[in-house]
Amino acid sequence: MSDETSPTPLPPKTPPTGITAVLSAILASNPASAVVPVVPADTLDGIIERVRAARASSVQLLVPEGAPALQGRRSFTALRLILQRDGISVLVISPDANVLEAARSSGLETMAVGDSPSPRPATPAPTTPPARPVIDERDAAFLRALDDVPSRDPYADLSEKDAAFAASLDDFSDAVATVAAPSTQPETPPPSAAPPPRRVSAADVRLSADEEQRASAHETARRSAPAPRRQSQSRATVRTAPRTAGAPARTSDRTMIIGIAIAVLIVALLIAFGWYQANRVSIIVGPPVIQSRTQPFRGEVIPITTADPGTNPSSIQAAVVQAEASFTVQGQVTSETVAPAGRATGQVRIINVIEQPFPLPEGTELLGLNPAGAEVRFVIEGQVTVPAAVTTVSDRGRSTTYGEVVVNVVARSPGSASNVGSNALTQILIPGMQPIISDRGNLLIRHDAIGGGSEQAQRIVTEADVQRVLGDALTGLYNAGMEQLARQIDQNVLAIDPTTITPDTIELARPESYNPPLIEPPLGQPVDPANPVFRVTVSTRFSALATPRDRLVSKQLEQVVPQHFLQRGTPCNPNERVGFDVAGWRWDGSKLTINGAIACTEYGTLTNDMLNQIRRDLVGASRSDAETRLQQFVQQGAISTYSLPAIETLPGFDFLIDVQPARLS
Repeated sequence: MSDETSPTPLPPKTPPTGITAVLSAILASNPASAVVPVVPADTLDGIIERVRAARASSVQLLVPEGAPALQGRRSFTALRLILQRDGISVLVISPDANVLEAARSSGLETMAVGDSPSPRPATPAPTTPPARPVIDERDAAFLRALDDVPSRDPYADLSEKDAAFAASLDDFSDAVATVAAPSTQPETPPPSAAPPPRRVSAADVRLSADEEQRASAHETARRSAPAPRRQSQSRATVRTAPRTAGAPARTSDRTMIIGIAIAVLIVALLIAFGWYQANRVSIIVGPPVIQSRTQPFRGEVIPITTADPGTNPSSIQAAVVQAEASFTVQGQVTSETVAPAGRATGQVRIINVIEQPFPLPEGTELLGLNPAGAEVRFVIEGQVTVPAAVTTVSDRGRSTTYGEVVVNVVARSPGSASNVGSNALTQILIPGMQPIISDRGNLLIRHDAIGGGSEQAQRIVTEADVQRVLGDALTGLYNAGMEQLARQIDQNVLAIDPTTITPDTIELARPESYNPPLIEPPLGQPVDPANPVFRVTVSTRFSALATPRDRLVSKQLEQVVPQHFLQRGTPCNPNERVGFDVAGWRWDGSKLTINGAIACTEYGTLTNDMLNQIRRDLVGASRSDAETRLQQFVQQGAISTYSLPAIETLPGFDFLIDVQPARLS
């Protein structure tokens, strides 16, 4: 082999001491362990990944002084819990007392080290050169290429303590090689070649008494773990063996654990989010009012059109619908009363004393007084004529025979009060003429006592009976009116707005809103004793507005009223918010009118401090207490309005209460 491939052997290095010697002893006793150095720029996640990448069941973590990622107990606790699930034990080695204290309090083993000790005097080299490992030609070429790399101080950018610690790590890299057994095949170097560099073995380590005690304690703690199988392989093979043995199983378990942890975390987040959404409430408060003024309006006529008014409507889209409706209810007379039943009837003889006939048209009445002195009227049945008187002359003298007629009469009113005595009827009443008094003119009235009038217990239809069923009749009439109106439209497209039906239930309480009721039998008349019922029929004409099904009058007015008034100009000042309050509307069958007021309001600002104060005051409050407290804010002028959710008690955590300012249009 030429000189180019056989490097000149160097004198053997001084055996490692201090931290280097300790770590060499640990690695010699447990080849499955690994050393992971930490640099100040490392993060906790990066350190964990590097420990896992070492593929070792035992790791010595070298932490420099002041490493930011490992300065607290939480960091070491997280490191321990994560690596413990992977079956990796950790020994923390550091010169930083704070790091060691945090690691111990988190349940990790620690080892304190100081600055790198002064190297011991070199042991004289043995006369016989030590065996060296066989170097492959490619490795030799790589080493020769490294000789051409310009040298640079690797610790130029570190502090003095960090540079000393990094130097000890460089010395430790040689100690790691002692785990691999040296090759047993000797190779005699050429005479001209220098002896190869000697690798330090565990036998060359010189430990102090304190370091030997620590190494012995660490080895005793590891004896319970199964000893790894050793192999006499090359250095490269020994280093890669711990990373490949059992890697698929650990990777599968680790992946499963990570997947389960992620699934549990996602479920927990979903549960937390669902709980937050289920318990979160919003409270809307209006900004404080600086000043406000109103302009009332009454009887304002709103136009109506059947066409679509567009996006900025100033008229109501509706169709006028009208329908006749009637409804009949049946009532029952529940009480009996003594009432006149029979009428007085009889015959009357009317005598004519003049020689001309005297006609009595239909409807002629006879008037008189009953025994009680009350006026009584009788009607002559049919039309009659009283014959004229006849005068005859004979030798015996002159004689006159009066003409007379007998007529049937009936009392105008039933009852015993119509009964009269003989010759009690003294006047004849002919329609359109002055009364004719008996025995004072051309006619004489003669009759006997007239009777037949009587009283008896009967069921008579009274006003009280009618009023008792009239309410049901009007309710049925209103429902019948709605049905008739609905039949006039296409109910798939339009809907009758119940607020525009006229007459409505209130107006139907007034008799002028419906036709006079038809009562059978009429008021004051008796009903059939075997079936004492009567009927009341009410009727009227209904009118209403039919609007699109999803846009009733109330919803359309929200847009129509502002446009209707804004067409006349802005009613408020520039710094004021205009509002329209429609108190009511009425369709009277011909026009739609509204009542309300225009409000011009100047609002203040709701600060975050005020919103936070309201939130704090409402935490855990009942609905009544919350309304009381919000009302106090209104009285103080801090807010103008508020809106509470429909719950009995507000949440007990302020982050679940969202107090938002109302949006002003």
